[in-house]
Amino acid sequence: MIKKINMNIPTCKAASYPVLIGDDLLKRLTWMPKDYSQIVVITDHKVKKYYADNLVKLLIIKGYKVLLLSFSSGEKYKNIRTKNRLEEQMLKCVCDRNTLILALGGGVVGDLAGFTAATYMRGIAYIQIPTTLLAMVDSSIGGKTGIDTPQGKNLIGAYWQPKAVIADIACLRTLPKKHLINGLIEALKAFLIRDAKSFSYLQNNMDAILQGDVKILGHMVEKAARIKIDVVQKDEKDNHLRAILNFGHTIGHALELVSNYKILHGHAVAYGILVEAKIAELMGILSPKNFLIIEGILNQLHFMSKDLKKWDVNKIIQATTLDKKAKKGMINYILLKDIGAVYQYKNTYAHMVSDKTVKKAFLAISGARSYAR
Repeated sequence: MIKKINMNIPTCKAASYPVLIGDDLLKRLTWMPKDYSQIVVITDHKVKKYYADNLVKLLIIKGYKVLLLSFSSGEKYKNIRTKNRLEEQMLKCVCDRNTLILALGGGVVGDLAGFTAATYMRGIAYIQIPTTLLAMVDSSIGGKTGIDTPQGKNLIGAYWQPKAVIADIACLRTLPKKHLINGLIEALKAFLIRDAKSFSYLQNNMDAILQGDVKILGHMVEKAARIKIDVVQKDEKDNHLRAILNFGHTIGHALELVSNYKILHGHAVAYGILVEAKIAELMGILSPKNFLIIEGILNQLHFMSKDLKKWDVNKIIQATTLDKKAKKGMINYILLKDIGAVYQYKNTYAHMVSDKTVKKAFLAISGARSYAR
């Protein structure tokens, strides 16, 4: 005999938190909550030297009990070993459930510190403090946390919303140009899928952006953040609409994997945008004119179609099989239909594309001989 007893848990309260964008926010701690027993600042070694040491001093002056933890910089350290070390150090220092984590750094720090917060003592509070453009416009917002495995990127993780996101635009003054471009690609992606007007703004202000104009960068961060906030509010757990944020990422994540993460995330996504836009063009969804516009702005940032020759398209396609949009072994892609709009069919945003079409697009834009034959 089987007895069935239903568990009906009341719906949780909606998560609500501020995303603050401004100058010198790390020098003014008016955003810091006061009701936590201990603060754990998690960062990487590079960010530690620039911002963490000073932040810890300010927190101590304000009367907080602070623990500073850091790890080696780079995507290859976003793994279970680093997470275990962070948790062991927190346990050793008797961090309780009323501890607050400050995730101070780029996307790697935010993902790793956020995942640590999600699992430590079954979930504690954290605040995202992004210090890179990429993290400000994308990874710090929306509550996605996780680590990488040998099989792929972000395959282990949790949805765990922060208590706040603090984007200090002043941090961008120390950002090397290649990392500025790294984040610029995520902003470009956001505008391509959702905001043609901001895409034009980016086009018209490219020189000032690359020269680090803080006012223009702040405006761009705000526009990109609003897009992601709007999407996440409508679909927190990637059930439908949030998939559009992955435009360029199916191929991009595959490139990261086959390069053993030697290519920066935003740079990989730039090539992913090229390939996935070409797929949409070959399928008759995106106009050739719009593809050339997208190719042109990426060329301006020194992402050239011919660069794709250095990668084996078959290895790239194989690496897409663990993409999180895959269903029953079928790889799905976000397809652009216009500047500022994605293709939607029957309320579906991710669409199955054959390996043959992906290979054709890859080879077409790289100018490889096998396509010409």
